[in-house]
Amino acid sequence: MQPKPQSLTARTLFAELRELALAVGALENIGDTPGSVVDKNIKGRAYLYYQYRDLDGRTRQCYLGPDDAATRSLVERLRQRAQLHAADRERLDELRGAFLAAGGLATASAPLRVLKAFADAGVLQPGRQQGVLVGTHAFIAMGNLLGVNWSGNMQTQDIDLAGSVKVDIAVQPAGVDTADLLDKLNMGFIPVPSLNPKSPSTAFRVRGQELRVDLLTPMTGKQPRQPVFVPAFNAPAQPVRFLDYLIEETLPTVLAGHKYCVLLNIPSPERFALHKLLVSESRSSTFAAKAEKDRLQSAQLLQVLVSEAPDGLKQARDDLVGRGKQWAGKLQRGLEKIETIAPEASRYVAAL
Repeated sequence: MQPKPQSLTARTLFAELRELALAVGALENIGDTPGSVVDKNIKGRAYLYYQYRDLDGRTRQCYLGPDDAATRSLVERLRQRAQLHAADRERLDELRGAFLAAGGLATASAPLRVLKAFADAGVLQPGRQQGVLVGTHAFIAMGNLLGVNWSGNMQTQDIDLAGSVKVDIAVQPAGVDTADLLDKLNMGFIPVPSLNPKSPSTAFRVRGQELRVDLLTPMTGKQPRQPVFVPAFNAPAQPVRFLDYLIEETLPTVLAGHKYCVLLNIPSPERFALHKLLVSESRSSTFAAKAEKDRLQSAQLLQVLVSEAPDGLKQARDDLVGRGKQWAGKLQRGLEKIETIAPEASRYVAAL
């Protein structure tokens, strides 16, 4: 299955939409709070944050972007936020509509409403390194980010959110209660009972519908599969193997809907593509259909990344195989299984 390139118009509109959404998001998160721009070095790369203190005196940080010309331009806009804010919001809505009209991928209304609630609460705020959107909705977002429309039916009502049990002491959790947040949406969310009656629920669904939210967290070492508390969600989450690799590198992007757009965190496309192969090789035969879906998403992503981001793909692959023989073996088997779908991409990654 081959992804279809979006028109130049759609790609240009999305680039502007994402840039403006980052600016508006920063302005709304900061508001009129006095503070300063600080830089942080993460794995050899410099990033800029707006740092301030909340009413309780705690240090807060709002992600602005990598330390480059574009982000420095954003910093300058922060100084003019009062005059620009209203106009920016109006322009953002215009860009959203124009992008979808030009053939961009839209996110369904019900899932987007849920994601907006998490984003507004600060859980998915870029730079906070708290909640990360994973799963098919992240895959849809990556299509717009890379300028392609995916083949096949990509609409889903499943929302997968990942968060770490570890908290950056410089960036405090949003403090949202997931159950309360979903209840206030008045969409009919109820907890999904765990298979183990003694374990707390890590998922919520709407009775009689397919809409569902799953809370996930990385499983590391010999950690048991029982749910563990995740501060970002103020709720238990289900530990999942290999998830640490997926959410170690994230980037901000925007989901576009027919009424509004939502700014949030997603994994890097390179890690997402390779992680899908790991997951596909870890599923039991009971979940063969999901494994096939994993491979289809990975194959389409790799076809784009081989030409659009070969260096990033190599870095993601090197990091993965460096985690042990089990990881490398699953990746190799996954690549072999997508060779009939994406032969060139499969062989390219295998030869890295």
